[in-house]
Amino acid sequence: MKQKLIALAIASALSAPAFADNANVTVYGKAFLTIDQHDAGGTGSTSVMRVNTNASRFGVKGSDDLGDGLKGIFQYEVEMDADGNAGNGLGKTRNSGFGLEGDFGKVMLGIWDTPFKVAHNKIELFDNTTSWTSTLVIGRSAGKNYNTRQKNMVQYWSPKVGGLQAAFMYSPDEAKTAAKNASIMSMSATFEQDSIYAAAAYESRADVTVGTTDSAFRLTGKFDLADAWVGAMFENMKTNTSTTASVTGNNVELVGGIKLGAGSIAASYAKAGSTAATGAAANDVNQVAIKYAYKFSKRTEGFLAYASQKTNGATSVTATTFGGRFPALVLS
Repeated sequence: MKQKLIALAIASALSAPAFADNANVTVYGKAFLTIDQHDAGGTGSTSVMRVNTNASRFGVKGSDDLGDGLKGIFQYEVEMDADGNAGNGLGKTRNSGFGLEGDFGKVMLGIWDTPFKVAHNKIELFDNTTSWTSTLVIGRSAGKNYNTRQKNMVQYWSPKVGGLQAAFMYSPDEAKTAAKNASIMSMSATFEQDSIYAAAAYESRADVTVGTTDSAFRLTGKFDLADAWVGAMFENMKTNTSTTASVTGNNVELVGGIKLGAGSIAASYAKAGSTAATGAAANDVNQVAIKYAYKFSKRTEGFLAYASQKTNGATSVTATTFGGRFPALVLS
């Protein structure tokens, strides 16, 4: 089995004719460039025009039938430097790995989005890398960011049973010592059927600074109403500041959209609750984002968007971003 998977991966990466000859291999990608006018706000800030590659990507994935209902599966996906900033054409590794799939579900080794992060995807209006995404506000608390893709991980997805599915991921600390263990555990349970989506997710992270464990809990829901939909998210995050003290932040998001033929209008309000132990604001941020999108075809969509993000503190600062995406081509 190991030899089959390695041979298939090499053929996928190096042999163009193999893509056409092997029905179990799929080449896919996404061109996702945006142009915007961004002002960080605050004293002395300058409004700048930007062209961003965001999460433009290229990938190849496939499977090999191992018999008895078992398949070997692989995926290798990289972020593309579509605007030339990195200068080498390539960015970081995205969801990639090797695994097995069968009646038991699916297990994968490699680098992948955590179940905690994925639980929010159904109500995300933008890609998580843009300046309009709500993940600039939610999934964050006391300097910790839970909107992550974990490396060196093993992840298991259960079979779907009546709309229910579970996911579990563990990322060990490969540099673990007697004094440090930065392992991460993430899990979720989702229900998706007809017009309803609901998810509960939990993640724990060993904090190597204070020697305790930080944690986050998230609830996400979405309901489709013919040509409209509404969604909401609530999360609670506990961050230890010492072996005996911690701070807690509660983040929320309300989101919804309306379909207008090939077009759609959607808006999001996200708020990160303060984690301050005193009256001073800390981690106190709120953001409003509005989006108009138009589908030119099944694979090609463009949008215009505006976001205003206010960070409250001793001096409040409001950052604004206006711009959009040229029709983005999805290759699959």
